[in-house]
Amino acid sequence: MNISSPCFRIIAGFMATMVLCLAGCATLSGMKTPEIKLAGLRAAEIKGLEAVFEVDLRVINPNKTPLDIQGVDCELAFNGRHLARGVAGPQTEVPAYGSGVVSVTIYASLLDLFGAARRMVESANSDAPDERWTYAVKGSLDLGNTWFTSIPFESGGEIDPRELMDTQSSRKPEIKQE
Repeated sequence: MNISSPCFRIIAGFMATMVLCLAGCATLSGMKTPEIKLAGLRAAEIKGLEAVFEVDLRVINPNKTPLDIQGVDCELAFNGRHLARGVAGPQTEVPAYGSGVVSVTIYASLLDLFGAARRMVESANSDAPDERWTYAVKGSLDLGNTWFTSIPFESGGEIDPRELMDTQSSRKPEIKQE
């Protein structure tokens, strides 16, 4: 094949592109998964038949490149039951070897909240000595600066209901993260 022919140039260009893509994938495989945990939960408002909450997610980036967060999908569960869900487009950058907080507005049905509140009061008033409430936050972060377009996350913990209901005690409720 003649090196000056158009066919040879196309094949050589294709081969060069493939080599660059493979080299890029090899460097991306060293990316570590960021740690994402629940950092805060605030009631924002109640309107109609839904309640609105603000969830703060702590994102810890163990990589040498920043994370360009373009979107977040987040779901909150309580004692294994879905409670609320929301999405956000925060356009936030978490620095390399750093951390940041991403806020997401989530929405819950008041019927789901009333059911959860009823179960919480029942379990807090029960005589079960080791009764603990569990929570879980799961979802995904959508990134704009890497080939990994979405990073799934799941985080959870436990809350001792007796400490929340004990109005005589000055102790703060114990919250354990998994």
